[in-house]
Amino acid sequence: MWSSSLKLDKLTHELIAIESVTGDENKILDYIEQYLASSEFSGEIIRNNGGIIAYHPSSSSSTALVGHVDTVPIDNNQVFQEDLSKVYGRGSVDMKSGLAVMLEVLTNNFKDVVAVFYTAEEGPMVDNGLEILMPILNRDFNLEFAIILEPTDGEVQLGCLGSVNADLQINGKSAHSARPWMGENPILKMSEVINFIQDNEIEEHTIDGLLFKQVITATTISGGSANNVIPSHLNLNINFRFLPTQNESEAADFITDTFSKYGDVDIKNSSNGAMPNLQSQYVKNFIKITGAEVTPKQAWTDIARFSQENIPAVNFGPGNPLLAHSPDEFVNTSQIVESYESIVKYLKG
Repeated sequence: MWSSSLKLDKLTHELIAIESVTGDENKILDYIEQYLASSEFSGEIIRNNGGIIAYHPSSSSSTALVGHVDTVPIDNNQVFQEDLSKVYGRGSVDMKSGLAVMLEVLTNNFKDVVAVFYTAEEGPMVDNGLEILMPILNRDFNLEFAIILEPTDGEVQLGCLGSVNADLQINGKSAHSARPWMGENPILKMSEVINFIQDNEIEEHTIDGLLFKQVITATTISGGSANNVIPSHLNLNINFRFLPTQNESEAADFITDTFSKYGDVDIKNSSNGAMPNLQSQYVKNFIKITGAEVTPKQAWTDIARFSQENIPAVNFGPGNPLLAHSPDEFVNTSQIVESYESIVKYLKG
């Protein structure tokens, strides 16, 4: 397995060296396509605007390995340093080390694997490459199980939260700042919203023995036109991470009903979560064979898209998710190898 360790380290470094901010993924897709074409991989490749599907046409292609190729923008203070035990750089955690694992599995020609390298996961959900690739996966493949190689710190993370983003417009009345009594300042009204969020930000719920945290929070704020003008309105983005026992329509209705007393609510986007699916035999087998700790996914991931297609799936990949998108993002080399070995162990049965 030593040779795999060296290859995984080298692959991860090479993938990180290719900038692939959302919307600019062609170079990394070129690299993946060329890497597979020049390797021991003996299957076929489908490439389109959604990304790449690599598979063996003579196999059942029953297990999908899934990873996005894009990253968030590189931080101006991004840390790059040489360390034999760690790989630094944007995307090291989220999720180019996972892509390296996928490529190494493919070059070992596990015939029942289909690998899905997709674009635009870090951007708006409507632009996600799986929107293009999922119809092909449903039509041409017989997927029974999916492994989403998002960073999980070596844990098997099950299910995911749903997500709603809503614009809350708190209305007032514009006036000169020297005569505020002539207007109505929406900024001063914001305290009511803040107090509500502080009192209700986190609710804990146990689902299939796993503790999920439902979260309501404010993520952006905008308003005002000049330093000497009382603004006519103020806008907050309300982000609701809801339980997988709810659907997006119910969650959107809850946000609308809850915040309408503070102003005008406009639901911007929403996405269903995914249940842990512990009753699935594929999920049970993956947990048993890998021996990894089982935890809930306290976020949204594309496991939800597979759940909507009734395909059992797990989140499992190298890297600590708490380091994702940070300026000092890094992944332990040993964890990349361990993730690879665990997936190979599962595929060998």
